[in-house]
Amino acid sequence: MTTYKTEKYGTLNGITFLETYADSSIKGCAFEEPNNINTPIGILTPSHGAANLRNRQGLSLEFFKSGQIKSIDLENATEVITSQGNLSAERISFYENGRIQRLFPLNGRINGFWTENDEYKLAKPISFDLPVGSFSAKVISICFYESGTLKSLTMWPQETIEITGPDGLVKVRYGFSLYENGTLKSFEPALPEPIVTPVGIVIAYDSTAHGINCDQNSVTYSSGGILRSLITSNNGLMITTPDGKQFVQPLMKPGTLDPDVMVPEPMTIVFSTDKMEIIQDDIVVVDLNTATVRAILVHDPMKKSCGDCASCSSCG
Repeated sequence: MTTYKTEKYGTLNGITFLETYADSSIKGCAFEEPNNINTPIGILTPSHGAANLRNRQGLSLEFFKSGQIKSIDLENATEVITSQGNLSAERISFYENGRIQRLFPLNGRINGFWTENDEYKLAKPISFDLPVGSFSAKVISICFYESGTLKSLTMWPQETIEITGPDGLVKVRYGFSLYENGTLKSFEPALPEPIVTPVGIVIAYDSTAHGINCDQNSVTYSSGGILRSLITSNNGLMITTPDGKQFVQPLMKPGTLDPDVMVPEPMTIVFSTDKMEIIQDDIVVVDLNTATVRAILVHDPMKKSCGDCASCSSCG
C-alpha cells in the first residue's frame, strides 16, 4: 500500500496498484481506502477495497498524460448534473477539459455469477425529452459532446423505443446518436425498417449489431437529414451502366447458431453526392451520374430464414 502526490488532485492514499506512463507520471491506480477527488463536477470517491460479486476489479481511477482525470469507477452511485438533468452514475469518463464524456448509471461486471439480466434488473428507467422524441428507457451509457449536449444513448438490449427520423417514426433498439444541434445522426433499427434512399426503398436492419456503444449505428444521416449510409440484409441492387448490368446482393454465409443454415450477411450501402459504395467482402463503387440503380427485395423480412426464432435475430 502506497501514496502518490498528484499536482491537480492532491495526495492519493491507500494505493494497492499503480500504473504509470513512460515518463513515470500516473496513468491509473486501485485503492484499499477511500479518497475524495475534487473534480469539475464535484467531489467523487473512487471504488476501493476488495471486489465483491458485482464490483469490477482493476483501476478505479485513470488519468490523461496531462494529469487530468480520465475516468473513475465510483464507490457508490453518485448523482451528477448534466444537460439531461441530475443523473446517477457508477462510472464516468471525462474529456481532458474535465467535462463529462460518458456516464454509466451502472458498472457491474458481467460474469458467470452476475449475469446481464441481474444487472438489467438493477437499472432504472430514465426519462428523456429530445428533439427526436420523448421516451423513458433503461440505459447502459450516455455520451455527451464537450459542450455538454447529448451525443449518443446506448440502451440495454431488452429495451425498445420510438423516435422520429427523416423517414418518420422508427422503432429503435440498442440506441441512437445525435448531432450537436439535436438532429438525428444515426440509429439502430429494432425491426427491418423501410428507408427512402436515392435508389428506392431499402430495408435497413443489421442482424450483427451488438450495442456496445451507439455512437455509430447502421442507419446514418447528414446534419441536414440526408441519408448517408445503411446496412441491409434484405435488398439487392441491380446496377445498369453503359457497359451492362450487375446485380449485388447480401452474401449467404453459415449462420452463427447453426453453420449448416445459410443466412444473408448484412451489407453496407454508403451514399454521397455522385456515387454509391456497396461494402461487403469487396467494395463496389457506382457512379450515380452514369448508372441507374434499382433496389430489389431478395429476402422478405416477414419470412424467417431458420426455425429457431426464439434465439435468432438474423431476420429481425
